Amino acid sequence: MPNLSDHDLRQMDPGWQERQPEEMVRGLLARALDDLRQARDRLKQDPTNSSRPSGSMEPWRGGAADEAAVSSDVASSDDVQAGNAPEQPGAKASSLAKAGADGIAPRGPGKPPGAAGFGRTQKLALTDTECHRPLRCAACGQGLDAAAPRSAWTGWDCIELASVAPAVGLQLRVTRHLLMQQRCTCGHLSRAQAHRAAEDPAWQGVEIGQQRLLGPRLAALVVFLCLRMRLSRQRVRELMQVLLALDLSVGLIDQTVQQAARAVAPLETSLVGDIERAALVHADETGWREAGQVLWLWVLIVPYTALYLIGARTAEMFDNALSTAFAGVLMSDGYGVYRARANRLRCWAHLLRKLRGLAESTDPRVATTGSAMLGHFERLQQAVYEARGADAPSAAPAAVMAPVMQALRQLCEHHRDDRHDKLREVAREFLLDWDVILRPLAEPHLPLTNNAAERALRHYVIARRIGHGTRTPVTSRGYALLASVIETCRLRAASIIDLLAHAIDAARRGWPAPPLPAIPK
Repeated sequence: MPNLSDHDLRQMDPGWQERQPEEMVRGLLARALDDLRQARDRLKQDPTNSSRPSGSMEPWRGGAADEAAVSSDVASSDDVQAGNAPEQPGAKASSLAKAGADGIAPRGPGKPPGAAGFGRTQKLALTDTECHRPLRCAACGQGLDAAAPRSAWTGWDCIELASVAPAVGLQLRVTRHLLMQQRCTCGHLSRAQAHRAAEDPAWQGVEIGQQRLLGPRLAALVVFLCLRMRLSRQRVRELMQVLLALDLSVGLIDQTVQQAARAVAPLETSLVGDIERAALVHADETGWREAGQVLWLWVLIVPYTALYLIGARTAEMFDNALSTAFAGVLMSDGYGVYRARANRLRCWAHLLRKLRGLAESTDPRVATTGSAMLGHFERLQQAVYEARGADAPSAAPAAVMAPVMQALRQLCEHHRDDRHDKLREVAREFLLDWDVILRPLAEPHLPLTNNAAERALRHYVIARRIGHGTRTPVTSRGYALLASVIETCRLRAASIIDLLAHAIDAARRGWPAPPLPAIPK
């Protein structure tokens, strides 16, 4: 049952308690004690023992914390290291410690604490009203009569995209949701409550619930514009003003994106399962920035599923993304982390580019060797293509092209210790992954390139140049989750807006997340 609200407690006076049976009072006492324990625990929380920001500390405690921080800053300065004792810290020392080279203290993104807020000024005409009544008494727990009189005690307006089929275009619907209150036979006045998801430590600062201005489909459209269309929050705001005559704040747009990410988070398990069950996975990574920190955007992609992750470029990160339970073939480039997987392939496009670079060298000796290696490798590639095109090849390309393979290996062996850096590196790379690189000659049906992963990253490489990455670990995880769901919908030829809208609606109501779209047959 929901926690007792202030409205509930105000009605439970001694006279009301005397009229209730003992069993109900005992149950109510247990609920009240549980509420009291939770309230006491919340009162004890501060920035030193919880995730609350430092700005939430009481003013009479903040001064001591500021002085301690200033003392720490001063103690680590060059003056103290030189033996000069610092003066007593104060407001001036604190401001100087935080100021930049130009004497102006840096300010983080967002509205400064204490700054005046702004409310909505646009008035929208209502098109519908929806009432939500309480189903059970908050005190005794018995069901409430649906025919009994009730009244509204609060509500909220929700703007949603209306279905205009078979017409073409966009139309907004503004619904006023009213939360009703109703009196039980026990005398208690119960109130309907809008669902609000519990706080999740993995999604700090991302609240999700029914009381939202944007409906699920309109919220899904906002996410689509930000992620798939690569529009900034400001551009989305401008588009909404021009296209729908709707005024939205940049903060509301950003909150909508983060709430959508939390809504689709349960789908990550299905995405990971599809990747691990695949026979062939393409993997690649590219640079990413998180508040100036250099991270990497990873992608694991199969024919109908894509999984994006943002994190460090380490073996641990990759193993968390693709566990050792994966028994299929991994297609990748030459990054050392991938070499821990025995059942893998190398992208020939990367190797061809490196050989072409050697062939175009200004050093005649290197250019001659690079041209020879490039010629051998291109002949091997052509043999694989011919084997694929043949209806019934007489022998695998590996047997037919054995002399060419031997000539290429001899060149690599001869130049593995060459004084030319690039030639030496390429020769050693071939020798290190020889069996993996030439595996398609024995199995011509296997792919030769990692184009699937590179194409999946290209869209977000452009987005990175526009938006300069993300700012926090929470927004990074949300960005990767939304990118995974959107790309998976595209691969399965399913509606991105429909899935996002259903996931957002389910999360706001506390329902299970919808499944991913079915894989096309």
